[in-house]
Amino acid sequence: MQTENESVEYRCPDGFLMPAHLIRPRSPGQFPALILVHEAFGLNDEMKRIAGEIAAGGYVLVIPDLFARGNWLGCIRRLVTDLSRGDGRASSDLLAARTWLREQHFVAPERIGVLGLCIGGGFAMLLAKTGLFRAAANFYGPAPESLDGTCPVMASFGAKDRIMTPHAAGIAAELGRLGVPCDLKVYPNVGHGFMNRPPNRLLGLASRYSPVRAGYDRDAAADAMMRLKEFLSIRL
Repeated sequence: MQTENESVEYRCPDGFLMPAHLIRPRSPGQFPALILVHEAFGLNDEMKRIAGEIAAGGYVLVIPDLFARGNWLGCIRRLVTDLSRGDGRASSDLLAARTWLREQHFVAPERIGVLGLCIGGGFAMLLAKTGLFRAAANFYGPAPESLDGTCPVMASFGAKDRIMTPHAAGIAAELGRLGVPCDLKVYPNVGHGFMNRPPNRLLGLASRYSPVRAGYDRDAAADAMMRLKEFLSIRL
């Protein structure tokens, strides 16, 4: 399905105009929608590429630029704090994206999900608990201990990631206890960030030798994308 890209803005609860990247089908009609919460490196070309591949399947995707409120270091510190607290301005900014999506004529307003990569996966898990989303996908992000009220979840981790992958067992156990549908897979021989290439070679090399063992893996990425598309076709 052909898609089109657009830079958009939406208003947050405090009045801030949040810039975002929108990708949607060119065909007329209403489509299910997803908020994509970007990784720690921000709203980059790889986030847009991943969103574009999903959108081609008949979905609207919006990627809020959560680093638009200041410099990278200040924003990432705030995101980490908000994530550890389980609430905060970042969550409000993302929920405002949902409100904006529901107002668009090309969105099916009751069919909205959320997905995130890296730190964005953690926010996807937080939003999944609000009761406002039909489905959530977490790519190698953390999760709160309690997942009461969570919508169906797809989660993907790399076995070599020593920081985030320990969350996988907790997610599986908690959602199993709650009876929430969950498609969770830990990919052997890959680490963090296997869905996308790093923004530059230096960061890529540094990440490979960090505890998360980050690095793009074509085969794992292809399998995870196939699982995601199947998950969305059923749950969203």
